[in-house]
Amino acid sequence: MKDAVSNYIGSLNWGYRVALRDKNVNYVNAYAEFIEPHKVKATNKQGKETFYTAEKFIIATGERPRYLGIPGDKEFCITSDDLFSLPHCPGKTLVIGASYVALECGGFLAGLGLDVTVMVRSILLRGFDQEMANRAGEHMEEHGVKFLRKYVPIKVEELEAGSPGRLKVTAKSTESDEVIEGEYNTVLIAVGRDACTDKIGLDKTGVKVNPKTGKVPVSDEEQTNVPHIYAVGDILEGKWELTPVAIQAGRLLARRLYGGGSSSVITSTSRRLSSPRWSTAAAGCLRIEPSSSMARRTSRCSTVCSGLWSSPCPTETTTSATLRSSATSWTT
Repeated sequence: MKDAVSNYIGSLNWGYRVALRDKNVNYVNAYAEFIEPHKVKATNKQGKETFYTAEKFIIATGERPRYLGIPGDKEFCITSDDLFSLPHCPGKTLVIGASYVALECGGFLAGLGLDVTVMVRSILLRGFDQEMANRAGEHMEEHGVKFLRKYVPIKVEELEAGSPGRLKVTAKSTESDEVIEGEYNTVLIAVGRDACTDKIGLDKTGVKVNPKTGKVPVSDEEQTNVPHIYAVGDILEGKWELTPVAIQAGRLLARRLYGGGSSSVITSTSRRLSSPRWSTAAAGCLRIEPSSSMARRTSRCSTVCSGLWSSPCPTETTTSATLRSSATSWTT
């Protein structure tokens, strides 16, 4: 499995490089950071530095998994980025977090027959319909996944080195002073992701960055507060964090900048954006979006289907109660 995933990702990357070459785009494999508003320094793996100047810049650095900031997390734990690179079976696994990544990883590891426990601080799938989130959790429990609810880890220690080895996790209750311990072969952290904006020299450009999240505020045209610097993808504040959205936003931005005319934009209120969150539970729910008005009987609805899939409702008049009663027809 490890080799199959690695080969597939490699083929995707090669395809992107070929596409860039065909479009006469120069690909540079190096770490870039601004040193002036119109100048960046690129450092390759050998430490060689090359300097580039440009009239316009587009930032698309994405996000990286967030660690917990507790003793032993970076030394002994892995993230979803590491999971498919393991040279061995994960064995008995503790998944820390209640995000969709946590449930995705926990679900498929359990499906492979592994002993899986998910440690949850508060609720599952924050920001999603909670009835469906709870059903997804119940489905996982029915299929062998154990949940430690209302606990947070405070320390991870190595008991035995090896492949996979043994780790001891100490956790504290969020509702009392109770402290528990457990032994696992692998500890996977899935508590969210952080924008990769803190080490690319944005302070040299004047680009505003949210100091708490690292996200970059932009206009609907992906323009930052510095007119010649644009940004796309998951680093944007208040925008859709979806790979297809980032790809399309980048294409539209390129057309606006260099296509000789205007082009459409993707906004946070775009209606036909689907948001898949894969899980093993085939649960569905149709609900009115929070932004819409029940008083006006607007039709802007969304559905959370198999894999927690979100898309617009096809009817103009159906209420949320009626939609919920017919949700099973959408679980495909």
